[in-house]
Formats: sequence, structure tokens, C-alpha cells
Amino acid sequence: MWPIVRDAFADASPAVRRQIKIVVFTWVILVAMQAWDSRNSSGPAGVAEFLSAVLGASGVALLGTAYTLQRTLDEPSARARHDDPTVRQVLIALPGLGFAAGVALGAAAALMTLRLLLGAEFVLALIALPVYGAMLIVAGRTVNNSARTLFQYAVAQAAIAVDARSHAAAAQLAALQSRMNPHFLFNALNTVAAIVRTNPPAAERLVENLSDVLRTTLRRSSAPMSTVGEEIEYVRACLTLETERFGDRLRVGWTVEDGLMPVASPPLILQPLVENALTHGIGATADGGMIRIAVAGTGDRVTFTVEDDGPGFPGTLVERTGLGNLRERLATIYGDRAALTLESGSSGGARASVSIPRS
Repeated sequence: MWPIVRDAFADASPAVRRQIKIVVFTWVILVAMQAWDSRNSSGPAGVAEFLSAVLGASGVALLGTAYTLQRTLDEPSARARHDDPTVRQVLIALPGLGFAAGVALGAAAALMTLRLLLGAEFVLALIALPVYGAMLIVAGRTVNNSARTLFQYAVAQAAIAVDARSHAAAAQLAALQSRMNPHFLFNALNTVAAIVRTNPPAAERLVENLSDVLRTTLRRSSAPMSTVGEEIEYVRACLTLETERFGDRLRVGWTVEDGLMPVASPPLILQPLVENALTHGIGATADGGMIRIAVAGTGDRVTFTVEDDGPGFPGTLVERTGLGNLRERLATIYGDRAALTLESGSSGGARASVSIPRS
């Protein structure tokens, strides 16, 4: 504590130093007068005056320390030091230090009042009581100001913590979305490889469509949020690519509730559900099948549902890159307010749905 007090006094403004010197000088004169008067006193009066001098000295010492620290650490130039662990402990202790000074000074004033009742010199009481009263006022202001400084520091630290969590969540989300882009690219390139020998014109169209989709992917995946309309538009473009691969084996039905297009949605939220249906539903049967895509709003929630009429989920389902990545991104953005559900479909296939808050 002492090095901080010494540094605080050294860094204090001239006005603060002058105020401290006046307080100390006044206290020295007062204690000297009390000491001189107590030489001629005995019994309860002498004891009361002696204890008043001791408590007054203690109170002034605590008050001077608390006042110096509070005024110095409250300066804008000194706020950068608030992150120092020792300075942080001082900030926490300051209100208690000022309160202790007030208690000591109040006790000293009470004892001096008792001394007056026991026959103290009127002039001494006239000087001592106003001085102690003024110091009590300074102690009260010191407690109030130091509590305010501590509160401001706590608010600033809370804001820093919130900002750090926000940046961490944004970084995690960016990392998850960057993992999603290569996964989609690999699947699309496999589609190109599957038809490039058997149907070169279709492969050429597919590469052109793929370049458009990838440009859209790079533009949208860098943003933390998208809209329902953009998600639907993006999935339609992706399904155009898949149609080249599956041909007549792929049939798609859409059901989109009116008014949901501008609603906020995480990017790449619907595509993993469609990709899962293509891989485990349509791609698993020789005749292909039907994929039904629905977007509905219920109360304060929006639900994306993709259902196929394929063989359904295997007995032991392992969420690979697409669904696992989507579940992590939902947890990063919404916590437990979003849900990814995998279940059997109404036509014997599989149903995957995502429910998010509607903002």
C-alpha cells in the first residue's frame, strides 16, 4: 500500500497536494493544542481528550491516504493503471478506508464533545469540533467518490469482458463458416467429376454455375447474419448444380410461408439440411426421390425443415461436417435458443429441421 500512496502523492496535482498539506497542518496544530490541554487535565476528562487525540490522528492519517489515492486514481491520466492488480486491490479497499477514517474522526469528535461537557476550555472545543466536522464531511465525500470510481471501473471491466466474448464468438463463427465453404466445394467438384466424361456440355454448365455459387458463398459467409430470402435463393442455386448430377432422379418441392423472406437468419443454415437429404436420401436409392423444403414461422420462431423419402437415417447416426458444423454455429450464435432436430420423416425417409428465434 505505501508505495502506491507514495506514487499517488507524487503524481497528485498541485491542488491536491496543497489540500493534503492544509489538512495535515491543521491536524498537527489541533493535536498539539489537545496535548497541551490534556497536561492540565486528569481523570475522565484527560482520558477522553487523550483518546480523542489518538483517534483524531488515526482518522486524519486514514483520511489523508484515502483522499490522496481517490483523487489521484480518479484522474483520466491514471485510469490506465486500474488494470494493475495492486491498484485494483486499492480501488476495492478505498471505500472501506474512507469509512474507517470517518468512524475514527466521528469518535474523536464525540470524545471531544464529552471533554467539553467535563470542563474543557471553550476555545479549544470551538476549534476542535468544527475541524473534526469538516474532516467528517471530507471523509463522506471520499467514500462516495471512491465508490463511484470503483463502480465506473467495474462497468468498464464488464464492457471489456462483453467485447472480448463478442470478438471470441465472432472469431469462432468465422472459423466454423470457413470450414463450411471447403466442404461444399469438395461436394460440388465431386459432382463435376461424376458427369465430365459422360456429358461434357452439362459439366461446362455446371462449372459456370459453380463459379456463381462460390462467389455468392464467399460474399455471404463472411457476414455473421443473412436473411431467409437469401438462404432460399442460395439453396435454389445449389440445387441447380445437383440437378445436373441427379437429373430426373431429383425432385424438389418448396413450401415457404409468406412474409419470412426479410427475417434474419445465419448464413448457410438451410444448405447443410439439403445436402444431408441428397447424400443419405436421394443418393442412397437408384430411383432417387423427393425432397420437400419448408420454411414456416410460429410465434417468435422460424423453422427450416428438409424431408426426403429415402431409406431414412441409419441406426447409428454420426453428424459429419455439414450437420456437426451447423450445430456448432447455432450454439455459437444462439446458445440454447436454437435447435437442430433429426427424426424419421412422414413418408418413411428422414426429416431434419432447424428452429431459430425470429428477430
